[in-house]
Amino acid sequence: MSYQSGLLIQVPAAQNALSSLLFRSTNVNRVPDVPLFTQDLNCHCFDPNKTFVLNPAAWSDPGAGNWGFGAPYYNDYRYQRRPEEEMNIARNFRLRESVNLNIRFEFFNVFNRTEVNNPTSTNAAATPSVSSTGQTISGFGYINNGTVYSNPRSGQVVVRLRF
Repeated sequence: MSYQSGLLIQVPAAQNALSSLLFRSTNVNRVPDVPLFTQDLNCHCFDPNKTFVLNPAAWSDPGAGNWGFGAPYYNDYRYQRRPEEEMNIARNFRLRESVNLNIRFEFFNVFNRTEVNNPTSTNAAATPSVSSTGQTISGFGYINNGTVYSNPRSGQVVVRLRF
């Protein structure tokens, strides 16, 4: 089993044209007391096809030609956690004094967890776009569900004869 916090999300890049002047971008500034997320990524209580999960109001661009004072990462700004469980069962059969048969069943993603992809987090100024059916298409906090992040449950059998 593997249980851990989600990976850190890099702070969005500033859109203040500094990269065109110095060929190096800077980060946006974090707005104090504004929540970073519109939804808890770990709650499984929202539709990823219709919800923008990152809050663009939590970030502000530094002035034109200025450096941002924000850190590149914040401890409370993380992707969804991705728990992982694996299981195996084995049995060793002694056939003769010097001959052993080992049979092992190994299972991966035992609980068949499916997880949404990570949200788009590179540009806090990206305009959210929604299709006519209400599905998110692009923008800051958009989750692309064209492919599923997690592998389906699988297993394998290992047979070993030692002599």
